[in-house]
Amino acid sequence: MPLNSNSISKPISLGQLLADRDDLWRGRQRRPAPARSTGHAALDAKLPTGGWPRGKLTELVPERAGSGELDLLLPCLAECTREGRSVVLAAPPLVPCPQRLHRAGVDLARVLVVRAPDHALWAAEQCLKSGLCGAVVVWPQRNQVNERAVRRLQLAAENGEAPLFVCYPPGCPAPPSLAALRLAVHAGGELEVLRSAQGRANGPIRLAPDNVVTLAARRHALERRA
Repeated sequence: MPLNSNSISKPISLGQLLADRDDLWRGRQRRPAPARSTGHAALDAKLPTGGWPRGKLTELVPERAGSGELDLLLPCLAECTREGRSVVLAAPPLVPCPQRLHRAGVDLARVLVVRAPDHALWAAEQCLKSGLCGAVVVWPQRNQVNERAVRRLQLAAENGEAPLFVCYPPGCPAPPSLAALRLAVHAGGELEVLRSAQGRANGPIRLAPDNVVTLAARRHALERRA
């Protein structure tokens, strides 16, 4: 039976593969992954990824409870809701303060809070697979933290562009993973890059406390133009 020439795929050059795929290992030279601004100019400038990686896993390892991991994400969450996309908070340790979210510019109508810790990972995975969410943040219980569970979330995130944030319990070591970014969140707002697929940052990262004011001013400007 003669072969149909159309059925034979043309060879693809290595250069074309490297240009088209961002998930191929390149040794020390990696293609910058698409990223969403963190809303903190200083953080964007210092992160090797240039922001929160889209469609990738970012792990936050707080030093202690209340180290500020949610505050760190508020600018990004606010931007997602302004774009008309929902954000998911799965099993946060405390019910987020609505006034605090509102002051940060988050549209409360687009915030979904999952208050069932036993189903938080499943809910986060389904939301990521839907492709409808702007961002997903999940706080797994200590007994839920394992390599397989985190890997499932990571694969679900790669189906879309929403950044996935996993906030581990304080003192709980992060399992082996292929996270695009892993940050230690120290008390007082100091950050440390523990892992990055794009390289390492130099030294600790300290954020200025003026970000919320900037966001609020921007929100008022948008309301005046509407």
